[in-house]
Amino acid sequence: MNNGKVNIHGKEYSTVAYRIHQFRSDHPDWQIHTEVVELDADHVVMRCDICDAAGVHQATGHALETRNASKMHQTSYVEIAETSAVGRALGFLDYGSQEMQIASADEVIAAISSQSDPRVEKMTKAVMACTTLDELKIVWGGMNEKDRKVMQETFTKRKEEVCNKTTEQA
Repeated sequence: MNNGKVNIHGKEYSTVAYRIHQFRSDHPDWQIHTEVVELDADHVVMRCDICDAAGVHQATGHALETRNASKMHQTSYVEIAETSAVGRALGFLDYGSQEMQIASADEVIAAISSQSDPRVEKMTKAVMACTTLDELKIVWGGMNEKDRKVMQETFTKRKEEVCNKTTEQA
């Protein structure tokens, strides 16, 4: 790691700490607000909003973390989610790299490790085969928390597609 950046497969990704440092240097009077959207014993969803000096909303970032994702998550899953949400919001403001990269270094590393998992491919096929919300609920209900975290983005995109098709048919 050099100057808050991590090289992953030839691309440089900034750590959240580096993004915050850059942002605070550029905008000492802007505000970063975080809130817990959903929290239970197994997972947390965090939201980060960034507002300019006049209080005008400029960016939002979300993050979901599960308690059983790793040993560190068992005691710090809320803090990890908050950091990820802040990093994503800053990414939407183009803090992170020369070419706008929303994902932080930590998120990219986690995503790469999940890509080589044949279970992820199988779950992706199951989600993409769903044509109704009821089918999606069944597939989602059959996943454990770790699988849900890995599949969250794919599931959300498919849910939006299914909802859009249902709306178009109505």
